Amino acid sequence: MVYILQYYPPTERQEVYMDRPALPKILVIDDEPEICWIMKKVLSENGCEAHTAFNGEQGMDMAEAVSPDLVFLDMKLPGVDGLEVLQRLKSKNPSLPVIILSAFDNVSAAVKAMKLGAYDYISKPLNIDEMLITLKNAMNTTQLINEVENLQRQIKKHDSLIWSCASMQKVIDLVDRIAPYEVTVFIRGESGTGKELIAEYIHQHSQRAKEPLVSIDCSALPENLVESELFGYEKGAFTGAHTDKPGRFELAHGGTLFLDEIGNLPVTTQVKLLRVLQERCMHRLGGKKEIEINVRLITATNTDIEKAIQQGLFREDLYHRLNEFSLYLPSLRERQEDIELLVQHFISRFNPQFEKSVKQVSPEAMNFLKTYAWPGNVRELMNVIKRAVIMAQETIEFQHLPIETFQARQTPIQEQAAPIPSDNPIRPLKEICQEVARRVERETISRVLQETRWNKVKTARLLQINYKTLFNKMRELGI
Repeated sequence: MVYILQYYPPTERQEVYMDRPALPKILVIDDEPEICWIMKKVLSENGCEAHTAFNGEQGMDMAEAVSPDLVFLDMKLPGVDGLEVLQRLKSKNPSLPVIILSAFDNVSAAVKAMKLGAYDYISKPLNIDEMLITLKNAMNTTQLINEVENLQRQIKKHDSLIWSCASMQKVIDLVDRIAPYEVTVFIRGESGTGKELIAEYIHQHSQRAKEPLVSIDCSALPENLVESELFGYEKGAFTGAHTDKPGRFELAHGGTLFLDEIGNLPVTTQVKLLRVLQERCMHRLGGKKEIEINVRLITATNTDIEKAIQQGLFREDLYHRLNEFSLYLPSLRERQEDIELLVQHFISRFNPQFEKSVKQVSPEAMNFLKTYAWPGNVRELMNVIKRAVIMAQETIEFQHLPIETFQARQTPIQEQAAPIPSDNPIRPLKEICQEVARRVERETISRVLQETRWNKVKTARLLQINYKTLFNKMRELGI
């Protein structure tokens, strides 16, 4: 999106700007004025507030002045070099994403920069499309990291609130015992139970805590990209490989590699992963050099891995290699006694965010929350309370809950769930059944799309329908 404010009169300009979301602030630090000019122009045309600096000292002063959301940093700078600038920037703001600008002959320095905390690197001469894609990915990743870190801060701040039930306390006790030891951990549990948070907890309490924690979601990548992401590639390994790129194993060297949704890893990649784990070394795609691997591996899945083994979708020998120590995270259905505490926790969290003063939940609403099965677990509960806080005044009432969603998905834990009040007139049974079926169908497709991160091919496969049918259903149901 392009923002051209200069075409508005001054009196109108302020109104238009105030109505629009704040522009992401991007800082470019490069000693080549032409590079800075081009990047500033492209970034401005793509909805960013761009700033430039031509040396390290000026760049750090500019970062202090404008508090950028992301920095493009050249490796070779007059005076203070890029690595030192990176270290200073990260020491002041560890969560600041920094993308390295590096010449083809300086890849080793870029890899070193990534181990010091840089998000990614781009080779010169610049490819504008690659730059914009990397920028978008970095901003999305930063947003997700901020959300996770915020949730972790809440967990640490309200530890007794979050981990009050016996089943979760047992998990934490196990994690505290195994974290210091070099064992591969296999985490199992439904989506939304906090598997990635547990992986980070293990890393933070391990002997590798000062080294990087690198994560990859195996379900979010197309099959043809999984191996290149894990193992990296050499220049010329395939069409589009214009430079060397290290994989996640290299980036995690000395630290921890977390493979989320390992059950979705293609069988061909499973074979290569098993060989890497056994030999503790690997080759990049298209490369001949043997690279030593020194990582602690943590994996997680929400699938029935034993069934996948029986169906030939997951290698049994790899499973035994990964399953040195197994953890099971209980679902929210298994933590009923935590629901009221979690609800109060999320109310306290969202009140200041939305400038609200919600104080309590009505008995009717709380009773319903306690009887709902929560297929989305803690993540779903958090979203429900977030919506309810926005809708409510001082008390969250039954009508502030997304009852339509609950009715379509409800699997009561107790035999007698809370009554669902309704003022609807009596309608023909056939009409009601059609409406319910449509609602269930929409919710099911939406849930699977969310779980596959809107991968329509994978969604169609999981729902056992063809891609065209899924496309038509999405259009018909307004998804």
